[in-house]
Amino acid sequence: MGGTVQENATPPVSMVARFADWIGAFARSPVPDATAERARAILLDSLACALYAGKDEKAQSALRTARSLGDGGDCTVIGTRHRTSLPVAAFANGVLIRTLDLNDTYAGPRQVGHPSDNISAALAAAEMADLSGADLIRAIRLGYEIYCRILDMGDPESPWDHVTVSGLVTAAMVGWLLRLPPDRLGHAISLAAMHCATLGEVRVGHVSGAKSIANAVVTQTASLLTLLAANGMTGPRHGIEGVRGYAALILDGIDFSGFFASSQSTDRIVSVGLKQYPCFALAQGPISAAIELRRLLGTPTAIERLEISLANTGPARLRLKDSHGRAPDSREAADHSIYFLVAIALLDGRVGLDQFRSERWREDDVRALIARMEAHIDPDLQPATSLPCRLRALRPGGEQIVVERPASPGSPAMPLTWDGVREKFRLCASGVLDPDAQLRVIDQIGEIESHSVRSLMHCLVPQQ
Repeated sequence: MGGTVQENATPPVSMVARFADWIGAFARSPVPDATAERARAILLDSLACALYAGKDEKAQSALRTARSLGDGGDCTVIGTRHRTSLPVAAFANGVLIRTLDLNDTYAGPRQVGHPSDNISAALAAAEMADLSGADLIRAIRLGYEIYCRILDMGDPESPWDHVTVSGLVTAAMVGWLLRLPPDRLGHAISLAAMHCATLGEVRVGHVSGAKSIANAVVTQTASLLTLLAANGMTGPRHGIEGVRGYAALILDGIDFSGFFASSQSTDRIVSVGLKQYPCFALAQGPISAAIELRRLLGTPTAIERLEISLANTGPARLRLKDSHGRAPDSREAADHSIYFLVAIALLDGRVGLDQFRSERWREDDVRALIARMEAHIDPDLQPATSLPCRLRALRPGGEQIVVERPASPGSPAMPLTWDGVREKFRLCASGVLDPDAQLRVIDQIGEIESHSVRSLMHCLVPQQ
């Protein structure tokens, strides 16, 4: 009969169901050698960051909280003897990986983020399920691909912080590692889409400790939601494309089907850089340039003006319009202040944790140098995704000295080698693991596919 709806008509496949099917297919597909090599380096780098952060005040707060939630469980908190539940381990390990701002960076065409934040949940889920390192590598590859594709779809001016994407990433990684069937995995994704949003205020103005735990809170929540889905909890069928769903509100109305239409021939994980300095990604190049400029200047305080030119990226626009950058008053604000970081690199010839612990930003020589700085965006610095920069110092008498970086050190254009990551791990693990234990971790990750995740986590437990 004309104009009637067929009772047995098949409803269109929801984005949630389509996403769950894609996750299974991608996770099962062959892992390219270059992807596996990069994943191993990123895993070692992430564990280096976590071990180095163990004595940080914010990390200690998170670890005390994790312990207060009870002992016992299948998941190890990195660098400790504490074993706990999957959600709590995802949180504690996430804080450890992220809190020093020393972990990896994805600089996409629209946004910059840190996909290794979510390795914390993958480690915990793989340890709980007693899976192999090969499974962990597949999960890391999966998480990076999802993280980077969605970040490329997001609006850098959005009121939602970019860690929001980690809800979907964590649900996918944990759900796949726990081998949830597609319908249960779909519910995990939908639940994460509903409950894992973070406000952008966490990263601007007076930057507080909330920034350093932002992604860890998301991974904890998404891990819990994935366990709920595994045990029968349901999420909205149209949690992604619904009128009040993820794509409409978090991604500013974008058509999420674009996620599946990626034309990139290589895995996104190979487009991720690793850091040399414990601060935000945008400053890695300027710090390196400032250390070289110090050598050329001889007396870094003898300059009349310093001009910092940055590529036109979302993080650069965000940071330069934030007036707190010139006068940071907290650790979190300082490690996101291009002015402070360039100043201490020029004055001290380095950037390290001790300068943050001593609140170097309060000292007169730093403030005096910042007063002679100007930072701006130069659209001619290309490609922007490599985060190029330029420093121009004007000396008394009019002499100019210019130092440029065509790409940020540690970025894919200037990558940190496996030997470089090994050295970073040894430096970061010193004082937590003895040299023999450090070597065991490095050797296991170098052949992670042949080891269990439980074996790896055991190697990270201090012997005393």
